Amino acid sequence: MLVTQAKKGAFHYNGGMRILYIGSTESSACASYYADAAEQLGHEVHRWNPHLWASTTPWEKLHQRFTHRPAARALTTAHEQLIDQVKTLKIDLVMNIAENFIPLQTLKEIKSLASKAPRLMYHSHDNNFAPGILKPDDFFDSLAVYDCVFTTKSQNLPRYKMLGQPYSFFIPSAFEPKYHRPILSGESRLGNKQFPISFVGTYDRSRDRFLEAVQWDQLYVWGDRWNRFSKYSKYRDHIVPHAVYFPDFADIMSHSEIALGLLREEAEDRHTQRTFEIPACGAFQLAPRNDEILSFFDEDREIVCFQSLEELQDKVAFYLRHPTLRQQIAQAGHVKVMQSQHSYLDRVKTMLTKLSQC
Repeated sequence: MLVTQAKKGAFHYNGGMRILYIGSTESSACASYYADAAEQLGHEVHRWNPHLWASTTPWEKLHQRFTHRPAARALTTAHEQLIDQVKTLKIDLVMNIAENFIPLQTLKEIKSLASKAPRLMYHSHDNNFAPGILKPDDFFDSLAVYDCVFTTKSQNLPRYKMLGQPYSFFIPSAFEPKYHRPILSGESRLGNKQFPISFVGTYDRSRDRFLEAVQWDQLYVWGDRWNRFSKYSKYRDHIVPHAVYFPDFADIMSHSEIALGLLREEAEDRHTQRTFEIPACGAFQLAPRNDEILSFFDEDREIVCFQSLEELQDKVAFYLRHPTLRQQIAQAGHVKVMQSQHSYLDRVKTMLTKLSQC
């Protein structure tokens, strides 16, 4: 398939573009999967991490701590480097994945390049309206400069459009087949170990009551900041207080009888990456019930959901007692996610197609 963008000249869906990816270059960062997918489509991808939060002096560290902003030096350097790369590499598309502090003036200067201004795309997995998401005062002004804005938070579409970005699109989270897959016994680090109930995710107070409801004697948790949990000392034998990535995440999922797909209330989550990563690893997913999740999976056939703490407790007890049914649902969920175009490659195809229409 090939699409063109008449407004800006030839704009290709498959191959041919010079793309400047802005975001984390860590292999474990989901942002980098978008760059990987663009390369799989045949585009020439140049990766650039602006390192805006890399402080070099005690003063800069203090400044960042109290202002929640990168140092002025870092912003100036990012501006100069970004403009230089766009010009030198003759970039066709700037793909910004969740780098909120790219200066507004930088974006405007890129758009005003006389020779050939590249298209600008922004995407984030975060709810940029939620407390705790760091962004500059003019962040929402900068969104209006992009040719296209994408978000995994469907509730943000009307907000973005009200702020002057008509080309805003909801694009669900995704999974990466290379990393989110069943782990066979021969490559597992866990051997024959099984976890009755598992949860992988950053600590958030809103999750406490759900985990208390399923009882810690059969629950195991992995994720950043769990040492902030008020009962961390009591349950520390069941908690690994740091993030896990491939192959550990997939290994844990492959050895879990029930995997909780909890959402973050503070972020107004309606689904997350885990919604797709859990079934991609072949695990049985138990998640909060909402229309968005049920638009991806059929309840009680490909996923199991709950509305209340009582229903969560009942579902956990029931499915721990019925392994055959649990395995059937896990398998059906795995088949669904693999056949329904939920990979990062599928998402980038959609993003480039939408961009060609902006």
